[in-house]
Order: sequence, then C-alpha cells, then structure tokens
Amino acid sequence: MKAWTGTAVLVAVLASGGAMADGNKLLDYCQAALRFNDTKQVDEEVSIGYCLGLMQGVRSLIVYTNTGIPIENQTCLPLSGISNGQTARVVVKYLKENPEQLHQDEGILTLLALKHAFPCKG
Repeated sequence: MKAWTGTAVLVAVLASGGAMADGNKLLDYCQAALRFNDTKQVDEEVSIGYCLGLMQGVRSLIVYTNTGIPIENQTCLPLSGISNGQTARVVVKYLKENPEQLHQDEGILTLLALKHAFPCKG
C-alpha cells in the first residue's frame, strides 16, 4: 500500500508540470552541482540546490517504493549508499547519453537514470 501511495504522490507532483523542469534544465542544474562538487566554487546556488534536492527526493522515493513492487521494477541503489553528488553524476551521464529524452520531466528522467545504472538482479 505504501508503494502505491508513494507512486501516486510522485505522479501527482510530476503531473503538476508548470513549475517542473525538463531534462535540458536538469542537465544544466546538475552540471552546476557537479562543478561545485569538483571545485567548491559557487556560481549558481539555486541550480545546485534544485539538482541536489531532486536527487535526494528521488532516492528517498526509490527506497520507500521498492518494498511494494516486483523486483524487476525496482531500482537497487548500492548498499553502501550513494550521495546526492554521485546521483547527480549518474543522471548527467544518462542525460548526455540519451539526448532524445531531454524533453521529458526531470523526475522521470532521474528515475530512469538510476534504474538504468542500478537495476535489480532478479
């Protein structure tokens, strides 16, 4: 039941659309976060916070919803954990490798990137 509730909340948030960014904005925001991670120079505070906040939210959602869905639909994040910065690196790599998907919602793209990088072995 909690997996369905979490999924319903995610769908509602993602469907709200207007304030949400697409993959192009997400790529910009997360590249700013990676520049900060690598150099500690702050040039785009809002972009950095937006990216890292989204990474935390999606990771938390994955942990929350994994318990209620079949293993083949789950995302298996590393047991040792993954930081928001590492998650942003995974997402930036996925977005650069899949530019045809940049028109999609940033939450969906983040989920797809993590599922692609960390599939569960059934």
